[in-house]
Amino acid sequence: MKFGGTSVGDPKRISQVTSIIERHLPQKPIIVVSALAGVTDRLLELAQIAPQGDLRRVERCVQALRRRHRAVVKALVKKPAILRSALQALDEKFRELSNACYGVLLLRELSHRSLDLISSFGERLSSRTLSAALEERGVPSSYVDARRMIVTSEDHGAAHVDFKQTDPNVRRTLRPLLKRRRVPVVCGFIGATRAGVTTTLGRSGSDYTAAILGAAMSAAEIQIWKEVDGVCTADPSLIRDARVVRHLSYHEAAEISHFGAKVVHPTTMLPAMRHNISIRIKNTFRPDGPGTVITARAHRSTPLILSSVDDVSLITVEGTGFIGTPGTILRVLQIVGSKGINIFMISMASSEYSLSFLVRRTDTDRAVKALEHELRYEREVEGSIRDILVESPMAVVAIVGSQMKGRPGISGRVFGALGQEGINVVAIAQGSSEYNISVIVRSSDMKRALQCIHKWLHVEPERKPAMKPRRLAARL
Repeated sequence: MKFGGTSVGDPKRISQVTSIIERHLPQKPIIVVSALAGVTDRLLELAQIAPQGDLRRVERCVQALRRRHRAVVKALVKKPAILRSALQALDEKFRELSNACYGVLLLRELSHRSLDLISSFGERLSSRTLSAALEERGVPSSYVDARRMIVTSEDHGAAHVDFKQTDPNVRRTLRPLLKRRRVPVVCGFIGATRAGVTTTLGRSGSDYTAAILGAAMSAAEIQIWKEVDGVCTADPSLIRDARVVRHLSYHEAAEISHFGAKVVHPTTMLPAMRHNISIRIKNTFRPDGPGTVITARAHRSTPLILSSVDDVSLITVEGTGFIGTPGTILRVLQIVGSKGINIFMISMASSEYSLSFLVRRTDTDRAVKALEHELRYEREVEGSIRDILVESPMAVVAIVGSQMKGRPGISGRVFGALGQEGINVVAIAQGSSEYNISVIVRSSDMKRALQCIHKWLHVEPERKPAMKPRRLAARL
């Protein structure tokens, strides 16, 4: 059971989390927790302040974090022995945080290694706090530092997990606690190298921690507790009629996550997929709701889902160099990839005269400069590359679902709905798996595009009157 930062944002919410955990005690839960809401951002700010050499400012930031965590513990824990132990543990961690910041301050340099260490404190503090809150309620609990179990590479900021070493470590650490009916509370997001140096697991790191532990322990289910009821047919903040989707396949979840949906990061799903463990997304504040279950098998009842990414740029490379010339496409994509730029989708003209791809707006200048530099011979001497064009700001709207597979006409009706609204489609892409149709529109048209497609997919079909039995009989 993984609880995100919003779920543990304050004492009231942490009390709600402890109630949920108590209800699951018969299932022997293993808990993974993120930092308290907003704490990771404060730690990252602190890490940026330290190299500037302002000792007083660093101390003020550390003390503000210390006061917040102590206040949360005092609000949750009243039994003197548990309170004393929890506060001592927090103070020890804050001394370590201060030392790490002072080291950065003295060197006037923030390395990736130091940044990982400083940002690790959020989860280490919150998991110790939650463990104390459980003890206060009479639930035997043990704080577990994930660095004792999760062995990673030295790629600070987005370390790779060594499952060969990690899996036995997890079982060796957690099984004795579960046998003694103790609830392990593990800090998410972090691991350590073979030499014991602190690392972080990157985006959705705490979710990934839950999947790593769940796979190693052959868990019945991996639960991700958030502030939403589950995966919806579209972003509820943009589409009022969006509704919760009860079932998703790993494939569908990966597709919508790639196109902006804050569901479960594809990396998180890999351990679950390898061991065929279901992932359930639940709402901490409405725990009785069914949530969304992600499994290996696609369900025919799963509706089509809309996902979107805004503030992107469409870069088009044009020229005869693509026509019948093997390797040109690969070269263009390698130039962009070598700069560490993520490409969301690719679309190519059937004439093979142009290649279009989508990147974040913040990456546009780097991508274009790299292409202009690396392709200058083809542009200036050979003439095989004619233009490098940029259209921005753009948005990608993706329609995802297994229901599209083998069903003709869906693409046509999607474009028909957009056409009726007067929305111009700049580019399209569809994977051969038939799980995804992606359309590029102007950013200013994104919300209307989502609304009209969602209306066609989910609202209007439900409003069609059912055929009366006697008319059906007459037709037969």
